[in-house]
Amino acid sequence: MMKRLVIFVSTIIAAWCLSGQTRYEVTHIAPGINTPGSETGGVLVDDSVLLYTTMMNDEANRLYLVDFTPVLTQVMQAPVGADGQLGEGALCRWGMNASGMNSSNVAYDAKNDVLYFTRCGSGKDDVYQIYYSKRKNKRWSKAQLVSGDVNVEGYTCTHPAVGYLPDGKTILYFSSDRPGGLGGMDIWYAVMIDVGKPGNSTNLGGMVNSDSNDVTPFYSNEEGCLYFSSNRAGGLGGFDIYMSEGFRNSWQLPRTLGKGVNSAYDDLFFTLQPCRCRCVQERKDTTEAVVACGFLSSNRPGSLYQTDSNCCNDLFRWRRLFRPDTVRPAPQELPPSHSALDLLPLSLYFHNDEPTPCTLDTTTVLDYAATFKRYYQLRDEYKGAQPSPVDRRKWDSVQGAVDMFFDYELKKGYNDMLEFLELLYADLKAGRKVCITVDGFASPLFESLYNVNLSKRRIDSFRKQLLRWNEQALLPFWNNGALKLETVAHGAADSNTVAPSDPLRNPRNVRSVYSMEAAHARRIDIVDYHYIK
Repeated sequence: MMKRLVIFVSTIIAAWCLSGQTRYEVTHIAPGINTPGSETGGVLVDDSVLLYTTMMNDEANRLYLVDFTPVLTQVMQAPVGADGQLGEGALCRWGMNASGMNSSNVAYDAKNDVLYFTRCGSGKDDVYQIYYSKRKNKRWSKAQLVSGDVNVEGYTCTHPAVGYLPDGKTILYFSSDRPGGLGGMDIWYAVMIDVGKPGNSTNLGGMVNSDSNDVTPFYSNEEGCLYFSSNRAGGLGGFDIYMSEGFRNSWQLPRTLGKGVNSAYDDLFFTLQPCRCRCVQERKDTTEAVVACGFLSSNRPGSLYQTDSNCCNDLFRWRRLFRPDTVRPAPQELPPSHSALDLLPLSLYFHNDEPTPCTLDTTTVLDYAATFKRYYQLRDEYKGAQPSPVDRRKWDSVQGAVDMFFDYELKKGYNDMLEFLELLYADLKAGRKVCITVDGFASPLFESLYNVNLSKRRIDSFRKQLLRWNEQALLPFWNNGALKLETVAHGAADSNTVAPSDPLRNPRNVRSVYSMEAAHARRIDIVDYHYIK
């Protein structure tokens, strides 16, 4: 007996983000893609085909049963038109589906033209494993099991996601309940040596993972962010979508995307797509622009069902909207409430004994930009100097920590400094008087007096940056007293993180010089920014 099919019209769920400048809009995808079964994991290939997963009856082809038994997950495909509109879904014929097998969770490595996906037998003790297929001459190769320790016998290995490291290598993120995690499903990664051949798998660690289930990762190279879902405490209910900045195994503390995307139900498989989807349903009033878009899966109200509401996931589209009239004003128009203070504390890092090494001078001829450019070229030198861990599976973590430092601390600090100077100039042009406080630090590789003077040289390189910036635009304000600089040269004594000490008279300990502990200790901090009379 056919059960009543309840179909909701497309629903729009919108909420303003905390910034007040952007908001998320989430829209249900109408039938043709979604069914009373379950649809998850929307991913675009070639900007023209949507791949996703559905639950279907293997014998009756999309004739859904009340209890969904027997069902298989299968990979579907739908065309994406030039206007971004989605055509009707059909069983994918690219070789990912196999008779009697569950196939699902597709990820696309666009650089290498490789699809990663999962398969699982229909037996109750079968577990998902990750496979891959490579396209050559417009044909996809026969599916093969990913080698190495990505797949562990007897444990679930699923939800592949692809990212790229600064050196161009592919990194495969995935979810697994294997031993060595923090509890439940955890997110892991492996750097690919070649197509289908990964290095050792490494847990992302406690910054991202929790003792709950952490699943469905998606990495955005454009944003430098990992999106994932978790049913940890503190969410809105069920699985919530979180994001964390970083890569490999070096991450910032995750934060929820909030009510704009999450609901009181399960919200999973968040993917970001730089694609035609941003052309769909453009707003007529032109007060908001679409700045990002993609797909997610949810069983929130609006999902299709036969008998049990909120039983099954559907595909939703999301868009991040930006209101131009809330753009930060041009620097010369910035009010006091929007100033360089927003960027503090701001840390700027230095290579060992820089600037102007082997001297007790307290000043330098170099500005910070010159020292940064030299430092940023030393990434490979730092990587090569890292000690080999006893457990070789941790080698990627060691290398990843270097990449994280160079790209998300050293380079970010430099870019933040440039923005800081623009905002400082805007304040001074508006007639305000500003005092900046800078603290200087050094790693304990030298004696106390040397470290204090080295800290003073580092502060002086920032002073030189101030006075030379933008063809000496700040110099008149320095000369008339509208711009002041307060400094404290701490040496190594008060640095938050220090490296193992080496006396000045002994040969330098290379491991200490290139350690991440020493790299973090060698810095100046812009810690205060206030107006003066």
